[in-house]
Amino acid sequence: MKSKSSYLLAGVVALVVAGWMLSGYLFGKADGAASQESASATATSTTTAPTVTVENGLLVSAVVVKNQPITRIIRASGVSEAKFEMTVSANADGQIISLDAVEGNDVAAGDVLVRLDKGTLAEQINAAKANLEVAKRRREVTERLAKENFSAPLEQAERAAAYATAEVNLRKLEEQLSDTVIVAPVSGLLETLHVEKGERVRRDTATATILGLDILPVVVAVPQNEVSRIKLASKVKVQIVGNGSRHGTVSKIASKSNPATRTFDVTIDLPNQDRNLRAGMSVEATIDAGSLQAFAMSPAHLSVAENGILTAKIAVDGKAVTLPVEVIRAGAETVFVSGLPDDAILLTVGQGFVEDGAAVNYKLTSAS
Repeated sequence: MKSKSSYLLAGVVALVVAGWMLSGYLFGKADGAASQESASATATSTTTAPTVTVENGLLVSAVVVKNQPITRIIRASGVSEAKFEMTVSANADGQIISLDAVEGNDVAAGDVLVRLDKGTLAEQINAAKANLEVAKRRREVTERLAKENFSAPLEQAERAAAYATAEVNLRKLEEQLSDTVIVAPVSGLLETLHVEKGERVRRDTATATILGLDILPVVVAVPQNEVSRIKLASKVKVQIVGNGSRHGTVSKIASKSNPATRTFDVTIDLPNQDRNLRAGMSVEATIDAGSLQAFAMSPAHLSVAENGILTAKIAVDGKAVTLPVEVIRAGAETVFVSGLPDDAILLTVGQGFVEDGAAVNYKLTSAS
């Protein structure tokens, strides 16, 4: 009897334990499903309606706008050019008897570059001078006789014409002699001599090329939306690839754009007395386009409107207000923007979850 009761008691205990375990499994499963549904609902709510979360208590960080004068800069790339490139040609036919200049050296205006054979010009000039002297004396004699009425007007005219012709002939010969010496018309660097000693050249043959390099123009391409901000004599910092940087000034702004790129050529003059810079070098120019009031902020706190305009949000009377801004200068982690009023409350961290016109709670933080 006792043994039968023991078996009965053991069976009841087993049933109780099994029921307890089964109930735990069922309720646990139900609770897990409820937890997953809750998490899914939370994720959906965060994705589809973030502004509801904001309005229900999200605190947005904010800073007080304090503008400061910032120099607007325009960056453009281009190439250096010679101030001028002049080709010097022969003014007469003749054989080259000497080259009086060396390629790569400086020449001054009036320096001899090339000499041509004079031929018999020296003898012809001496004869022309003698002929002119004879014509001069005859004219003087005729004029003296005319005063004493011993000379006819016709004879006077003939003697005067003979003298004028002799004078013209002499001048022509002297010009021909001068043309046998080819000189530099300007000062600069003798880049190339196109002829050799002993060579026979004809009139208008190119003999030398001179470059102007004391002032080196740099031509950069500026977009059409920025060219109006550049003024003549604006200061420019120019970075030359492999040659450091120099400072120059804007000397010319094109009035017509490049039809292929729709950019405008802006010419910057760089001092180059040391001749370390050469024509054809690649450059990057940073042009001073004036200063204006701007505020430093993180680019992460800017938004782009549907029309492509950059915007920032400020708080006005407890509501978010979107304002268009313009980037004046950009760095790696900071941008300077204009368009924000002084002492405005700029919304920063969390501003992306606040719609324009929505109520916003904010907390002021350090602008740094």
